[in-house]
Amino acid sequence: MIKTLLKYLILNILNVILKIMNKFVLFLFLSIQLANAQSDNDIRILLDSVSNKTDSYMGVKIKFDYNLINSDENIYESSNGDIIIKDDQYIFNFLEIQQISDGENVWTILIDDKEVQISEIEFDDENAMTPSNLLKLYEEGFIFKLVNKTDEYTTIDLIPENIDEVDYSKIELVINTKKYQINKLSQFGNNSSIIEYKIKEFNEINLPDSVFKFDIDAYKDFEIIDLR
Repeated sequence: MIKTLLKYLILNILNVILKIMNKFVLFLFLSIQLANAQSDNDIRILLDSVSNKTDSYMGVKIKFDYNLINSDENIYESSNGDIIIKDDQYIFNFLEIQQISDGENVWTILIDDKEVQISEIEFDDENAMTPSNLLKLYEEGFIFKLVNKTDEYTTIDLIPENIDEVDYSKIELVINTKKYQINKLSQFGNNSSIIEYKIKEFNEINLPDSVFKFDIDAYKDFEIIDLR
């Protein structure tokens, strides 16, 4: 019972983290549409530059450090992971769990439990983790605020216009203005928690689509649970 509950909690945490990571990916791969944003021209140019540079890549591999901080609850957790992204496809490794998606299906591999769960992406579901759905989320609007600017880094706050409809107050981006890459993303929750992603490595990568397919022969000893 405890093991089942722990697995359930880990999967829920993983889904939350993936949604936040996809917000990060969204800022990288999708055109930054600032027509309705209350921002100055410098922010527009900077975000467009970040988006345009990354959009030229065939795919990327990102290694990151993860921190969860809630001083009110005395919570300080840290870990690391990596994600490979190509279009709607991704491979995500975090907390002894791997997720593989070919853009239509998701294979969640629970290493410790020797279990693989297969689920189908429901494109009509607004919570489905795809760039197209995240674009709809993004189009709901953010207010952009320039917080700090140095020779190498610029800090920008993205404040949701419909703040009552989300569980966070802002997203903070730290951008390396020399490389036009996001260096750090922080989400400030309404419950006083802060989730941070510090980018350790960010590299262009070109992989065939076959890499994003689940190889069942590599998991012969695993229980396969098809939830589709």
